[in-house]
Amino acid sequence: MKQLPYLIAFVCGILGFAEASIAERPLGYFIERTQPRTGQRGTTVEVTITGFAHPKPEEVIFYGPGIRAVEVEPLPDLHYPIGLAHGGLILAQMRCKFVIDADCPAGVHPFRVRSTTELSSLGTFHVTPFPVIDEIEQGNYENDTLEKAQPVTPNVSVRGRLGSASRGDVDLYRVPAVAGQGLSVEVDHAQISDIHYGDSENDAMVRVLDETGRELGRNDDSMLHLQDPILSVKLPRDGVAYVEVKRPVATNGDTAYVVHIGNFRRPLIAFPAGGQAGRDEAIRFLGDALGDFSETIAVPATSGPFGYFGDAPSSVPLRSCPHPNIFENPKAGEPQVVQLPAALNGIITAPQEVDRFRFRAKQGDRLQFRTFAAAIGSPIDARLVLRAVDPDGKPGAIVLTAEDARLTDHDIFGTVFRSGGGMREILDPSVVWDCGADGDYTLEVTDSSDQGGSLGVYRVEVAPPQESLFVYLPSGETEAPGMLSVHQGSCFTKVFSFAPGQGSQFQGDLELIAHGLPEGVHLVAHRIPAGSTNWPVQFTAEVSAKPGCAAITLEARPVDASTKLETITQQNIPFICHSGGDGWRVVQLDRFILAVTDPLPFRIEISSPKTPLVRGGEVAIPAKIIRQPGFDGPVSFQVNWLPEGVDKGGPVIVPAGQTDGMLRLSAGPNAKLGTWRIAVTGKDDLRDEGANNSGGYSLSSEMIDLTIAVPFLELTSKLESIRRGEKKKFVWTVQHNSPLPGPAEVRLLGLPTGLRVIEPLPALTQETKEIAFEVEATDEALLGRTGELTCAVVFRVGEQEIVQRTGKGALRIDPRL
Repeated sequence: MKQLPYLIAFVCGILGFAEASIAERPLGYFIERTQPRTGQRGTTVEVTITGFAHPKPEEVIFYGPGIRAVEVEPLPDLHYPIGLAHGGLILAQMRCKFVIDADCPAGVHPFRVRSTTELSSLGTFHVTPFPVIDEIEQGNYENDTLEKAQPVTPNVSVRGRLGSASRGDVDLYRVPAVAGQGLSVEVDHAQISDIHYGDSENDAMVRVLDETGRELGRNDDSMLHLQDPILSVKLPRDGVAYVEVKRPVATNGDTAYVVHIGNFRRPLIAFPAGGQAGRDEAIRFLGDALGDFSETIAVPATSGPFGYFGDAPSSVPLRSCPHPNIFENPKAGEPQVVQLPAALNGIITAPQEVDRFRFRAKQGDRLQFRTFAAAIGSPIDARLVLRAVDPDGKPGAIVLTAEDARLTDHDIFGTVFRSGGGMREILDPSVVWDCGADGDYTLEVTDSSDQGGSLGVYRVEVAPPQESLFVYLPSGETEAPGMLSVHQGSCFTKVFSFAPGQGSQFQGDLELIAHGLPEGVHLVAHRIPAGSTNWPVQFTAEVSAKPGCAAITLEARPVDASTKLETITQQNIPFICHSGGDGWRVVQLDRFILAVTDPLPFRIEISSPKTPLVRGGEVAIPAKIIRQPGFDGPVSFQVNWLPEGVDKGGPVIVPAGQTDGMLRLSAGPNAKLGTWRIAVTGKDDLRDEGANNSGGYSLSSEMIDLTIAVPFLELTSKLESIRRGEKKKFVWTVQHNSPLPGPAEVRLLGLPTGLRVIEPLPALTQETKEIAFEVEATDEALLGRTGELTCAVVFRVGEQEIVQRTGKGALRIDPRL
């Protein structure tokens, strides 16, 4: 029942909302839907993008080569807006043409849309090597029998829909059959989903039938594409065959899919699952219905994942790494002896099979054992066991066991799933081991599920861990709106995250370098302290910077030039286009898109506090809105980032027509000392105030210095007593820690009902050793002790107000005499 609000929201979106609901909640920033989602390489496809709610889309920017957008133009708003669970509405749409080069890589191509004012969330488009046609079905059940099956020519991609027919929609396609020939089928369903409300509407299965309807093969889920099926069969006779696409469970959803049908080879996994960087490697591909085959693959010079497509519409995962391949020797009775570093490769072909590799290590050696099995499409759940070898040469005590992993163990950062789910890498162990003694060791690889099989491929890359740092933007079910978009003549500040790679021990200060910035855009450089996990990064655009987009990477360079550190730009986005659902899969990006957009009609100016913000203190920083002629709207602003222990409060709203606001910061008793760089970000449009993912266009102030220091002074007092009806001096002792920024007024806080301070309040200077409040107790004062008294020391320096809270005092209230 937990999905019911999403289903209601979806139905309401189709039927149309009441006018009051439609009114003030247009949802900007997010690409809700792209139609169609698939096109053939070497063609031009007209595409409609829904959800980018700004009237002047200017550009569609892709992350990879081979595809570009032309003739970008807005369209009229949707007649029936799409309603979301949180109250937002999708109503805007745009149109363009995707020009796909003849050599464009097949597969997924992520993109964003730039308007005159901002950058959108991520969208995706799939490129196929085959001609694309559409399913022909005007009503329910029109192609759900063999007699009504739609004829297609092999090596084709069919765009279809699984509708909401009460008995479950079934789509059948008829293809010519040649005896002994292979027929391969892939379905893109969850992969091209824009929504996820009820869990099963994006779950497809596929069957291949002979001319009589007898089943030749079926697949529901696959290790390569998870929810989306992959199937290949060997056709038994000439004639025709049928491809059937349906859901394994009937639902009321109406969802798009693409089914690729042809005689292309469809292996399911590769062995070995990679090779040494920059070399040619003989790879055997397993799982195709016509049998295994081998090819020599040029392994990329850069370490990391890559894919083999062959003539299929999707790839088989492979790995590039600097180390040579070592293979299991299943016929040998002894463990395979290896020299590390190396990539260990094998196949767990049977239940309870154990593959062993023997190596030598010295005390103090650090080794990383990173396994790839589920992540490359293997059906096994790999387990690693490391044993010391006894003096007699037999396996001895276990020194390490590793089974599952966290995503961060595989250097995958910033991905948050609403359901708490994850990626296949969590099944593959990855661990760093510190050798405690010289000797020989045996690494055992098994399948913890005791399955095994002909496709049970694994790969364990073993080497000392590298000093590495990942720079990334966290992403939950949706991305933070706005992304990286800087207005001409303005600043834009974004908080980036930093995480060491598994086993990395680097702890030094860093300088951030941006590569690929557009002309006229600059990164504001400053030192990042050692150990920082989040840090504000500011970009500035000159007035003359040309509007457009660029793919950039960020390099974290150690201040100590003698230190080597590899830095990797990364963003991992659980792909669903709006909140209210959960991601089926993750789009992994190795760069950021930064947009330069048109200027906004205002800017924000703030100045560094003239004195430090002390622990236990507060500071008020004036902010000024500089308005261009004709702009009088409200502006809100808020701090992007603050050091640990400093609180920013809520956003500050400067009403329409006004120019001045006050940013108030407070530091806790354990606030991190030092001088930090901060900025505020302002929005010029409060139409969606309170919505959880909408808002106006934003820019930042320039960065200022904020110094966190120990308190200027400390106040202490002794327990005093006062009778009802009495006036009495309440004395506090002053201990100075550092020079004061100027004279101050001291206020007594926490007095209970019936007690009041008689003005004037005491003043305090650098020479003050003691202050006293004159306190009066009325007959309303509660008898007994109150111990919640403290003092606020208020300094005024120019336009800034600085407050320090200090001391803890107590009073006892006694009866009248």
